[in-house]
Amino acid sequence: MSEESVEIPAGPEQVWAAITTDSGAWSFQVEVDDDTVHVRREPFAPDATATLTGWEPPRRFAYEDPTFATEYLITARDNGSCVLRVVNSLRVDGEGWDDIAEQAAKGWRMALEVLRVYATHFAGMPSARIDLMAPVNAPETARAQVGRQIFAELGIEGSACDGPLITGVVEHQGPYFALLRTTEAMFAISAFPMDAVTLSINVTGRVYGPDAEAVATRERPRWQDWLTELVDRIGKD
Repeated sequence: MSEESVEIPAGPEQVWAAITTDSGAWSFQVEVDDDTVHVRREPFAPDATATLTGWEPPRRFAYEDPTFATEYLITARDNGSCVLRVVNSLRVDGEGWDDIAEQAAKGWRMALEVLRVYATHFAGMPSARIDLMAPVNAPETARAQVGRQIFAELGIEGSACDGPLITGVVEHQGPYFALLRTTEAMFAISAFPMDAVTLSINVTGRVYGPDAEAVATRERPRWQDWLTELVDRIGKD
């Protein structure tokens, strides 16, 4: 079992909306249909279906599939913020599953940083997606090295990013994950095995505002070209 948490400067109702009805505005789209939960994960992984096991707005949302049981717990704070805890429990045993659980926990740590930025700066705004990924010809153990190359090419230096694709604030940076924000968008870029096996470069982008779809349509080919060229260079190194 893993447990990750984040404090968000928003009330429980706003956070509840972010993880349910507005989930696609920052991460995978989650759709609840009676007792079934659909998680739209393309292009990063196949879509998934789970069984709803908890629906207590705005406090608890839970579901389980054959591999994981996932529970969101929202606790209000006196200062008007709240804490979101995500408890992720592995439901299978056997060789290799511990590694998959560890990768899932790391994925949740990144996802909660994205949620914090969304709830702080973009909650409720119209949004459009720029979601891209490409496998890298490098072992999973090289992800920190690949991450450094990604950050250099994006123009990340300290708390600022000033590169050919994006100029903005670095909200979070780890060895293989960076979260960047502008006044109208945020991009999470990582070197991370989304399938827990194959290292890939992943771009999770959201553009916000009344012209979000038009901006995303314009920007998506630029990000795709950058990603294709970057993966090609890494493969030749």
